[in-house]
Amino acid sequence: MVFMKALLLKIINEYLTVFPDEKVRQAPFINYLNRYSDEQIIDWNNFDGHIVAGGFIYAKEDKKFLVLYHNDLEMYLYPGGHIDSNDNNPLETALREIKEETGLSDLIELKVTDDELVPIDIDMQRIRYNERLKLPSHYHFDFRYLFMIDRISDVEIDTEELSNFKWIDIDELSKNKNYGWITEKINNILKDKI
Repeated sequence: MVFMKALLLKIINEYLTVFPDEKVRQAPFINYLNRYSDEQIIDWNNFDGHIVAGGFIYAKEDKKFLVLYHNDLEMYLYPGGHIDSNDNNPLETALREIKEETGLSDLIELKVTDDELVPIDIDMQRIRYNERLKLPSHYHFDFRYLFMIDRISDVEIDTEELSNFKWIDIDELSKNKNYGWITEKINNILKDKI
């Protein structure tokens, strides 16, 4: 593992140059990074929180987004998961997790800056107690990227954590109370890049 903490602080600083109105929203994440070591920020046993990464996958021809039903959280989410000690950065984590959870690998990142490591969004979510893994409630600091594929593709979900998937349009995506508000950012990037 590289020096993840320093890298994440660099990414969030560049992120805030793109989204300067989010300084207050990102303050808890910056405080968290300043409190913990490289090892602690990816440790599943750090119940103040740990870093995760994932991505919204947009099928260009169909104008649809992939969401997966997460059994433990009992909701549809974009693919993603925890940073591992072998990961060099959150983008690498997002791509690895997407491949593990969906089988998809030919993804084009729709970047918000010249630096591919800067995500479309960084969010903090409180994750409830996980009955299956016996994990207490904790925070996820989530690096969310935006990827594109040409058209809807076959998806091979990881049935250990997931039980279903569907392709939805941006209107349905916008109605999700956990991340629907991000569709304004997604729309802006799609208008700019496609």
